[in-house]
Amino acid sequence: MNTRASGLLYGLSHCREQIKIHHNNLKTRQALSLSSVFTALELTSPGLTALVLAALVSQGIQAAESPWRLNDALNLPEGFSLSGTHRSRFENITENVRQGTSKNDQVFAFRTILNAEYRSGQFSTQLELMDSRQSGATRDSIIGNGVVNTLDILQATLNYSLNDNNNTRIKLGRFTADWGSRRLIARNRFRNTLNAFDGIEVCQQTASGNSYRYMATRPVRRLPDDRASLLDNDREADDSSRALSLYGIHATLPNLFEALTSEVYFYALREQDTPSINTRDRNLDTLGFRFFSAPALRTFDFELESIFQDGKLRSNATTRNSKLDHRAFFQYAMLGYSFDMPSRLRLQLELDYASGDNNPFDGDNERFDSLFGVTTFEFGPGGLYGVFSRSNLISPGLRLTGNPTSRINLMLSYRHFWLAESRDSWGSTGLSSLSGDAGSYLGQHLESRIRWDIVPGNARIEGGLILLNAKNLSDNNSEFVYAGVELTF
Repeated sequence: MNTRASGLLYGLSHCREQIKIHHNNLKTRQALSLSSVFTALELTSPGLTALVLAALVSQGIQAAESPWRLNDALNLPEGFSLSGTHRSRFENITENVRQGTSKNDQVFAFRTILNAEYRSGQFSTQLELMDSRQSGATRDSIIGNGVVNTLDILQATLNYSLNDNNNTRIKLGRFTADWGSRRLIARNRFRNTLNAFDGIEVCQQTASGNSYRYMATRPVRRLPDDRASLLDNDREADDSSRALSLYGIHATLPNLFEALTSEVYFYALREQDTPSINTRDRNLDTLGFRFFSAPALRTFDFELESIFQDGKLRSNATTRNSKLDHRAFFQYAMLGYSFDMPSRLRLQLELDYASGDNNPFDGDNERFDSLFGVTTFEFGPGGLYGVFSRSNLISPGLRLTGNPTSRINLMLSYRHFWLAESRDSWGSTGLSSLSGDAGSYLGQHLESRIRWDIVPGNARIEGGLILLNAKNLSDNNSEFVYAGVELTF
């Protein structure tokens, strides 16, 4: 049996054991308490944590009318709520194209999130804890604080609505956020850890339907960030500092054009060295426009997004060289069609263009910076894969999605990849050709994914496979496979 097949079977076997635990605990009728939930988070064994959370969820599976929720079982006082998720996922990659890492690699990634909220009139507060760990990674694994962030505060906010209609809301503290298309600011879905920000966010909704968002934040730095600590799942408190600040304004205008939603936004990223942190001293201004129509049966829909960047930065964080002038550009175009059939079949044609640096020696930089955005929904999962980023890239693609049953969702994506500038580097792989002689074509990949809601609203299995046929800068034929189970309670 080849490595990919055995890895997939190993991952699915782990998921099956989680489901078996889930089923065997249907008879459990123990009383729940808030302290027992937090005790589960403190367990050093992610497998045991999964068992406890599976037991919590399983108590409500017999109620078929709606998903079981921990909040209902605890019978909390009015205004209080408590919920959470746990995910266990296995990943395996062979013939990896990234430099300086294991050619064949695998890891178990575990993530537990608990969310507590209190609401009273126009006031609310939120506390969300996240515990992200790994098992099975080796010294040369692709591992960073995108995988491990042991037991820390993900969100802690005070929220206030200026009127009873919630037209203007103020959020203060640490929070996560999805802005616009999620290409520049996003709360991560696939990645095992999540982006967070310390600061203030204001959301305003007008009578005309327009909405506006403002933020002044310091992005949270996930700690620890050294390999030895991450391999041991060590804990260190996350923090933010004056080394990095992010400011933004985002306007959504649904009625500017008929049957078309328009967005315009501006983000300012300010970075500076501190006594303990070296940075690239980025000073970037990002201006973007987005136009899209909503999908509808038997109708074509589309999306266009254009982003422009200007500013200055250093080439790396370890040298004190003079700053480079930065001018970069990103363009996305999509045309979709939703078929009128029970499976909700949908077809999308996509094109991404992210500028690269056309001359590494001219004192300028044109490589697009995607700030705190995510790429999974376009270029495939992060984790052990994640070889394509939204910089120095041209990528046309075809995407097909559908629901053969009410509980199963399928996705198939096929893409080709080119370097926008042949002398610039390829994403996060570390591969480049300063002369450009290697050519700009990077290859193609085929991605497939399945999601199965085995207990709708409570338990989902997800698995996927990517086959990458790389060219020029690498001739590897990478195979990436993952399988996981997520419990919601």
